[in-house]
Amino acid sequence: MRAAAAMYRAAVEELCKDRSATGRNLKDKIADLTNRGVPADVVRDLDEARTLGNWSLHDGLAFSYAEVDDVASLIQEAVFVVYVQPEQRAALRAARQQRRDQARAGT
Repeated sequence: MRAAAAMYRAAVEELCKDRSATGRNLKDKIADLTNRGVPADVVRDLDEARTLGNWSLHDGLAFSYAEVDDVASLIQEAVFVVYVQPEQRAALRAARQQRRDQARAGT
């Protein structure tokens, strides 16, 4: 479970890197995600994943399966909000535009 917590922390680091979040440490980079359009509740969840990973790595704390699984779910939701939803919205927007264009053309 300690290794899983560390890997979830690494996933948060990668998300920050992908979103070009800036800051002097991971906590600051996570906070900067709000400036990059990530909802505040998702940012709080990502910081929770960072904390769990830090405690696992630096303090040697062991966590239950349920606790680590909760963090996995938080990260899964964050990935959905940051990556999947915008693509879904863009596809819906494009489909609406195509229908309007077809209606105007009379097809």
